[in-house]
Amino acid sequence: MPPNAVNSRDNVNFKRILDDLKISYWLTDLNFVLLDVNETFLEFAGASRKNLIGRDMRTLISREEIQMVEHNARLLKEGKKTVQYELYIYGPRNREKIPILFHQSLNTDANGRPATVNILLVDISEQKRMRDDLEKEKRMLQSILFGIRDCVSIFDENGRYMFGSPESLTLHGGRTSPLVPLGAKGPVELSMTAAGQTRQFLGEIRPIHDHEGRLFAHAETLTDITDNVRLAEKERELFHFRRQKRRSDLQTEMIGSGREMEAVFETIVRCAEVDSSVLITGETGVGKEVAARAIHGQSHRKNKPFVAVNCGALPETLLESELFGHVKGAFTGAISDRAGLFREAHEGTLFLDEIGELDTGMQVKLLRVLQERKVRPVGSDRFYPVDVRIICATNRDLQAGVRQGRFRMDLYYRVAVIPLVLPPLRERSQDILRLAGHFIDKHQKKDRRHLKTLSLSARQLLQQYPWPGNIRELENAMEHALAMSREMEITPACLPLQILYPESQAPMAAQESHFAGLLNDPPKRHEREHRAIVDALARHDGHLGDAAEELGISRVTLWRKRKKYGCISSVSR
Repeated sequence: MPPNAVNSRDNVNFKRILDDLKISYWLTDLNFVLLDVNETFLEFAGASRKNLIGRDMRTLISREEIQMVEHNARLLKEGKKTVQYELYIYGPRNREKIPILFHQSLNTDANGRPATVNILLVDISEQKRMRDDLEKEKRMLQSILFGIRDCVSIFDENGRYMFGSPESLTLHGGRTSPLVPLGAKGPVELSMTAAGQTRQFLGEIRPIHDHEGRLFAHAETLTDITDNVRLAEKERELFHFRRQKRRSDLQTEMIGSGREMEAVFETIVRCAEVDSSVLITGETGVGKEVAARAIHGQSHRKNKPFVAVNCGALPETLLESELFGHVKGAFTGAISDRAGLFREAHEGTLFLDEIGELDTGMQVKLLRVLQERKVRPVGSDRFYPVDVRIICATNRDLQAGVRQGRFRMDLYYRVAVIPLVLPPLRERSQDILRLAGHFIDKHQKKDRRHLKTLSLSARQLLQQYPWPGNIRELENAMEHALAMSREMEITPACLPLQILYPESQAPMAAQESHFAGLLNDPPKRHEREHRAIVDALARHDGHLGDAAEELGISRVTLWRKRKKYGCISSVSR
C-alpha cells in the first residue's frame, strides 16, 4: 500500500489503478464509516456515491461476519500492516450474499498514528464455485486478487512497489523494484527461490495509462511455470528414451555395423518419427523392403497395414487397377469391385518398389493421388480419401531420369522428401559373416538338432566374394550351402559355383549376346526362349524391366511371354 493513502493525489491515482484492474475499493475511518469508494464499486453496487459516503460499512456485510471484520480491524490498530480474508457482502439485487476476498490495510497520518483503512474487494463467486467443485487450495483463490496469474505486483510510474497479491511479498523478498525490468518487451523467464525450492517463472510487465494516456503505474505478472518446465524436460527424456528403444529394436530387424550403417539406422529412426515420404535407393538385393518395413514397424502406424507392390512387375493398365482399385465392369475381367492397394493401406504404409519403372502417364496419376490424398477407382466417378504413408524404392538414378525426361520432377520431389541410401554388401565387409550366420539360423530353424556352422575357409571365401547380388544373393547362397552340406560344418564345396570361381563368370555383354542368340535360334526356339526368360527373371528377382533389357525385348512383350509360358511364379518382391 502507499505509505500515506490519505494524500488526495495519491488516493486519486490509487483508485485509477484499481479501476483499471476492475477491483472495488473502500476508504473508511477507524469507526467503519465509508469515506470514499471507487467507480468499480459504484458500478458493482448500482448505487450513487451520495448514498454510500458516510454510511457504516458493516451495513453492507453479512451479519454473521461483522464480528470477524471488527476482530481484524483491531489487529490493524494493534500494528498488523494488512489482513486478508473472505466474507460475504450484500449484492445490489435482493440483497443476495456475494463472496468477496477482503483485503484491509492501515493508513497513518503524518505523525504515524492510525488514520484510515484501505479495503480492496474482489468478487470471488466464480472462483468459489470452482473451489467447491474441485476442492482447490486456498492459495489458488488468493491468487485471483488481480486475475488468474500466480503473482501480481503494482509499481508506481517510477518503479516503486505499491501493493501486490499474496504471493507478491514472498517472491519479491523485500525488493521495492520489479523483478522484470521496466520496459521489457514480451515475457522474461526468471529463476527464483520460493519456500526453499528453486522455481521457474514467466514474468511480464506492462504500463498502465490513465484516460489521457499518461503513464502512472506498472503491473508486473509472474506465472509459475515450474511444472511446465519439468514436464517439458520429462517429455524430452521420454523422447530420447523412445528413440534409443527404436534403435535397439531396429538392431533385431536389420543387421549392420560401421559408420555407413549407423547413418542408415539413424535415418530410419528419424523417418519413423514423422510421416514424410521416403525414397530408398540402392542396388538390387540390398534390402530396400526390409528397410521400408523397419520404418513402418517403428512408426505410429505400426499396427496398421503395410502393403507392398512392385511397380515394375505389372503393365500400366493393371498397375492402375492394382493401386487405385476398380468397379465391377470397368474392363474385361472386372467381375467385382476392388478397393485397390491405396485403400487397403489406409492409415498404414504403402511401399512402392521400383518406382523408377512407372510410365509417364502412371506418374501423373500417382502424383495426383499424393497431392489430393484421395483415389478414384478405375471406372468410378467417386473419390475416396486415403491416409497413407508413402515409401518408395528404386535401384535406378531417379535424378538422372528427371534430367533425361523419363521421370517427372514434381513426382520426384514428392516421393523423395527423405532420401535413404542403402550401401551395397561389398562396402559392408564387416557384416558379411554376421548376415551369413543369421541366414543359416533362419533356414535351419526347423531342424535344431543339427546346427551347422561355416568353416574357416568358407568364411574367407564369403568375405572375398564381391556379392553383386548383395544380401539377397548371400541369403540364397546360405540356403544353397545348407542344402548341399552333409556335415555339421559348411565347407567351400557346399557354396555356389559363382562364389568358388568368381573369375569364371561371363561378362554382362557376353551374357546379353548369349541370350539374344537363344531367342533367335530356330531349333527348339520355344523351349530355349522359355528357359532364357525364366533364367533372366530369376537373375533379376522378377524385375521385368531389368530382365527385358537383358533379353533385348520390351517390358510389355516380356510380360506377355511370361504369361504365355506360365512363369508367373518366378516373380518375387
